[in-house]
Amino acid sequence: MWKPKLLPNLLLASLLTLTGSVQALDSDRKQPISLEADSAVMDEAKGHYVYSGNVIVTQGSMIISANSVEIIMDANDNIDRFHAIGNADSQAHLQQSAQSDQSKLEAWADDLVYEVIKDVITLTGHAALHQKGNQFSGDTIYYSVADEKVKANAKPNTKQRVKMIFNPGS
Repeated sequence: MWKPKLLPNLLLASLLTLTGSVQALDSDRKQPISLEADSAVMDEAKGHYVYSGNVIVTQGSMIISANSVEIIMDANDNIDRFHAIGNADSQAHLQQSAQSDQSKLEAWADDLVYEVIKDVITLTGHAALHQKGNQFSGDTIYYSVADEKVKANAKPNTKQRVKMIFNPGS
């Protein structure tokens, strides 16, 4: 599988709106969570779980793969966020089917945070987001799933740029 270490990025931020609905499947949140890892540390009292080494998290159509994944629960024992970290060999990766048409949302970064309740994905470090043929890359990408908005930033004080590819009609 191709794991992009993409061209970084522009000093200006770009706020863009994707075409079409890309909300994650509502049924995903009702599915059981399957986890595979080389090791796990769980603190149920604090709602804090850390999985390390070739981690794969699956919930419905959502799959997160990373070197380590931290899961933080809220006060009601619901998942507040997934925090996935890649390593030198591979980035953290998230894929999920969209509610409207089953298209795949895919995201890669050195550091990936998916705030489940807010429905926001934050990608940091060689970040990339692909959906319906549209592609975004930058040092940091903020993606609001519910609002269908992407904000991409370049690494400060560099000549690197944000890259966006839009496919008309997608």
